[in-house]
Amino acid sequence: MVRAILLFMALLSVTATFAQNAKEHAQILRSLQQQANRHTAAMRTTAGVSTERVIAQSITDHSLGTLSDSINLNYGINRGSTYDYNTMLYPYNYPYSTSPMFNYAGVFTKPQVLFDTMMHWATDPNTLVYGYYETDYAGYDANRNTTSYAQVFVDSSSEPNMLYANTFSSANNITMGNWFNWIGGVADSAFRQYFTYNSSNELIEDSVYEYHLGVWDIVSKTYYTYDGSGNLVQIDNYANDTDTSLTLPLIEQLAYTNTYDGSNRLQTVASSFFDGTALTPYIRDTFAYSGTYTYHNSWKEYQYDPINAYWAPIFNMSKLVNGLGLPDTVYIQGFDSLMNAWVPQTMDVISYDAANNPDTLQDYEYNFTAYPSTPSFTTVYYYETYLLTLGNNTIPAVNDNVKIYPNPATNTLNITQLGVPTGTMVTMTLMNVSGQMMSREQMPWTGSAQVSVATLVPGVYELVIQDGKGNMLHRQSVVKE
Repeated sequence: MVRAILLFMALLSVTATFAQNAKEHAQILRSLQQQANRHTAAMRTTAGVSTERVIAQSITDHSLGTLSDSINLNYGINRGSTYDYNTMLYPYNYPYSTSPMFNYAGVFTKPQVLFDTMMHWATDPNTLVYGYYETDYAGYDANRNTTSYAQVFVDSSSEPNMLYANTFSSANNITMGNWFNWIGGVADSAFRQYFTYNSSNELIEDSVYEYHLGVWDIVSKTYYTYDGSGNLVQIDNYANDTDTSLTLPLIEQLAYTNTYDGSNRLQTVASSFFDGTALTPYIRDTFAYSGTYTYHNSWKEYQYDPINAYWAPIFNMSKLVNGLGLPDTVYIQGFDSLMNAWVPQTMDVISYDAANNPDTLQDYEYNFTAYPSTPSFTTVYYYETYLLTLGNNTIPAVNDNVKIYPNPATNTLNITQLGVPTGTMVTMTLMNVSGQMMSREQMPWTGSAQVSVATLVPGVYELVIQDGKGNMLHRQSVVKE
């Protein structure tokens, strides 16, 4: 089970302020929790399975009566999405960010949304105007490792603001990551990160370097320790945030100690941070599970009070599970120290589609007396059905130079430049947006092919092209006029 988290622990900032520790603690927890998030129906690895992936998301702020955030996603061949049942604290339970390093812990080689392009609109917090915010582009190798990533924000007309690039070993372990600032049309590398593994392919060390005055100086080093079952039980991060010369010895800034239950599910996380003199207890989290579910249905968090020397309760989340084993109601409580009791904060109610993917999340904010009758926010997820043809978690070579025309088409689609030898048996399948097969033709490849759309109802369809073994050769949306 540890394979899902080996590459998720590398982000530990050199800044050891209290606020930064709070942010990083949430990131490290999310990363740890993702190891158990395999309950969803998406991202199956069975050849020829028709499944769903999220292609858009919208959030409506009912207090304003307008959209406050939305995302549109485009994918390549055989890449989908996985919902995060563990955290369920925010509308973004599909972790969209796939920046390979430094700004999000948990997205090095297997991000949960394997998009090629993401367009993001949001409300400006200063003007409260809803508009375009950014477009992100991701690149992958044949094993779905994130090899490149670019972020283009609204303030950039054409050039990317940030660039990321990763390299991987033959075991699909990330070995080096680079973070570039795009300055004056030149990619100016700012940080570099190296990763070291043991003979069991477990990440045991990573080191972060900053390009400073023409020299790569080390700014952070993190060590990872595992138990006999391969569970990550200790994380120790060393840095020196007060050293502007980047020459002084590194000091341990953050430490995480984790425990697991008999089913290798994360049970407790105890964190400490450097207070300027020594490591000091900071946050303690406990998780509880129902039956054999891999995601927790209870999470409590406590913060250490050094003045009074006790653990103060601060957060409590619990989930109700429906008959299919999916959480459909999530309650979040905060601790009122004056009342010495847990008090409600928010309630999320989730509904699912026929594929057991969430389609609507209603967020209700407690008004000190009761939950309102109408939600404060509504998140809607939109999906497309696609044919996943993965065998052993590898993807056959595909030819993205395939020509399909005319598109839109009235009667016939022409296919050329498929990139397979003459005589290769190929299958052309047309599916509607609900995933229903509308037609399927098998033929030997002769250098070109035609697919009839004459009898189809006008609309959007998916053309899936496979070889005789079921390997995906190409997939493309087509429009029938």
